[in-house]
Amino acid sequence: MTKKEQVNQERMEAYLSLPSFLTIVSSSVEVFKKETIGYLIGIKGEDKWMVEYAIPYQTAESSYAHASIDENRVTRINDILAHVSQGMELIGDFHSHTVFGDSPATVVPSNTDLMSTAPGELNIICAVNFKKRTVKWYENRRGILVGTIGEYRIEIGGYYVAEACIGRQYERVAIKCPVATGIHEE
Repeated sequence: MTKKEQVNQERMEAYLSLPSFLTIVSSSVEVFKKETIGYLIGIKGEDKWMVEYAIPYQTAESSYAHASIDENRVTRINDILAHVSQGMELIGDFHSHTVFGDSPATVVPSNTDLMSTAPGELNIICAVNFKKRTVKWYENRRGILVGTIGEYRIEIGGYYVAEACIGRQYERVAIKCPVATGIHEE
């Protein structure tokens, strides 16, 4: 096995359900040129996450470079989830990055993203840019889900951190969504 194959085999994975995929993409495109933010509900396994639902915060304050929420609202949501989640739990959050001028959006977490990341939780970034050509949904070799919808090119990437810090102290999470890409045998 090559070193590249070992890295891909050892990478944590997150599987998106159809509802979570649709919500991440639609809420990111809806506020295009501003960021969106929301939470992820699902199940965390030893080396993977199953994302059943992605729920955008309706009252997030956002601009082209950030999205923030009131911590009291987060506490309220966590209280609700504790009572009605039926075995699922809050497993992380998602937010979007958007094109700004000539700078394309990327799925690379900013220092602000890394400092606000809860250690051990899944974090998904949905980068939205204008498309140059139409492509079918696929997972690239970096574990990023890529595709186009309408006039937009979407990239969905994931990461997690062991501890909050500035810099490249994060691990990539391969994002998989068989509903979007189809089921492929490896």
